[in-house]
Amino acid sequence: MLEDVQERLVYRTHIYIQTDITGYNPAPGDLAYPEKLEMMERIAQSLKEEQMKQMSQESVFSDVQLEDADGRRNSNAGSVEPSRLHTSVSPADLHGMWYPTVRRTLVCLSKLYRCIDRAVFQGLSQEALSACIQSMLKASDIILKNKTQIDGQLFLIKHLLILREQIAPFHTDFAIKEISLDLKKTRDAAFKILNPKAVPKFFRLNSHNAILEFLLEGTPEIKEHYIDSKKDVDRHLKFSCEQFIQQQTQIFVGNLEEFLTKVSALKTMAVQGGPTYSLSQQPWAQPAKINDIVMATYRVMKSKLPSTLQSMSLYLANRDTEFILFKPVRNNIQQVFQRLHNLLQEEYSGEDLQIIACPSVEQINLLLSVNK
Repeated sequence: MLEDVQERLVYRTHIYIQTDITGYNPAPGDLAYPEKLEMMERIAQSLKEEQMKQMSQESVFSDVQLEDADGRRNSNAGSVEPSRLHTSVSPADLHGMWYPTVRRTLVCLSKLYRCIDRAVFQGLSQEALSACIQSMLKASDIILKNKTQIDGQLFLIKHLLILREQIAPFHTDFAIKEISLDLKKTRDAAFKILNPKAVPKFFRLNSHNAILEFLLEGTPEIKEHYIDSKKDVDRHLKFSCEQFIQQQTQIFVGNLEEFLTKVSALKTMAVQGGPTYSLSQQPWAQPAKINDIVMATYRVMKSKLPSTLQSMSLYLANRDTEFILFKPVRNNIQQVFQRLHNLLQEEYSGEDLQIIACPSVEQINLLLSVNK
């Protein structure tokens, strides 16, 4: 009876994964990012302010009505409340704010974990997590098209982090072994038989006999490979973070990187025997042109950096995670400006440097630290 119940449970789980996770059709509200996070944040902030206001009124009332000793006790008790408010959960981390397929996958796995054999659970968890990842990728693409690129990327990063964190308590291996047949040798041997040039050699007892090659070398190979859904989550998370870092670096200092790449190519040509050059005489490298590029890059950083960090705070809601994700972007920006300063000192004279109003490395570091 127990085996029948488990078999029925596994069957219903397969159906549930296909219909409610793989086949999930998101409603407009499911993809309303970042609006739903901003709305929840405003509600949480208003509730917090209301509680603080109520606490201050109660504190004033207790100071008037109670004796000194009781007043001190109430004051100490009241001092605990603000700290409790500061540790409230961010809207991005609320269970109800998770993308529906993520919530359904984790609830499904938590219910199955102690109900079925471990080997069966491994297979179901792999199927559920793979379907969940695919649904998140689709949702991320829709958000990216309807909103902005950073919204789609941070939505995916946040939910992959949730998925990785929530499956960690399951003390099981999320890897399954799959067996497949490799028919490549069989196909190649069959093509040799069908080759008209091989027909006269069918009855020769040597190594050029196509029939013998088919019998001896055309045996299909059995191959084993492992699918680890937990590593799949980590792989998608790593790729998403790298893509975010690369694209944010391109947004902030892409023009400067393009200019430095052209200079590097020019230097390489000269080293390999090409014509000598004077960088300041190049039409695209005149001091006024460089000044325009630098000023445009600095304006982009000042205007877009605060909004980028605000979006990271809204989606990720964890200072440590935000710092880890943005640190490579900050390092890339610093390296690009350091390379630019070294180039200007090597290639341009004092008069040209006066035309190029390039911010110092310290100013760049200050800008990045203020918005950290």
